[in-house]
Amino acid sequence: MFELDLEMIAKLRERRTRKNITLEDAADEIGISRVTLGRIENEKNLSVRKTVYKKLVDWLINEKVTK
Repeated sequence: MFELDLEMIAKLRERRTRKNITLEDAADEIGISRVTLGRIENEKNLSVRKTVYKKLVDWLINEKVTK
């Protein structure tokens, strides 16, 4: 399992806000479920599998619009 720090979670929220997209749209872009992303943003999931962690990091560093 990979630990998420509060700074990374804040960056996820900031990116979603900056893109002005819903939780569901962001989850679709990232490739995870809406429930999982919601739990991460609400700091209820602070530990995720390697595959989820990689998807989150990829989404944060990829500034290209995907839609």
